[in-house]
Amino acid sequence: MKRLILAFIMLMILLFTTACSGIIARVTATETPQMRFWGSYTAEKTYSYDHKYYAIQSVEDRMIKVSIFLVSSGELIDAFTPARSMDFWGICWERDTYNIWTQSADIGIYCYACRDGKWERNEDTEAPSYIVSRWDENYRNDPELWDAIYMSPTDH
Repeated sequence: MKRLILAFIMLMILLFTTACSGIIARVTATETPQMRFWGSYTAEKTYSYDHKYYAIQSVEDRMIKVSIFLVSSGELIDAFTPARSMDFWGICWERDTYNIWTQSADIGIYCYACRDGKWERNEDTEAPSYIVSRWDENYRNDPELWDAIYMSPTDH
């Protein structure tokens, strides 16, 4: 009797696991392009316009940490923590300054302006028109426009 009950439990676990993997596969297969849309922002290692600096993002204590390094030496120059990791949608360098824009579902879009080699949050500025937000529906709903979106350089 114990063997029969154990076999039944094992069968139920196998069926449950198979059903769950099918659901996960269907969700991935039905994912829309809009769900993957990041706008101008990236989670990849990304470079300033002149390749003097690069920035990488990491997660520390459920927060995003953006670290800026000198390309020439790999030296860490500065770091800042803009938002919770679960809500974060990447960074974007401006195309002609060292300012970095961050995008987060919970707190929005902010500029971290470079002042004397330190990046500080600047709440008194708006994103340049060439930086496209993840939530910009004009772009988000038209994948044909995605190739025209400005992105700060990455290794890809």
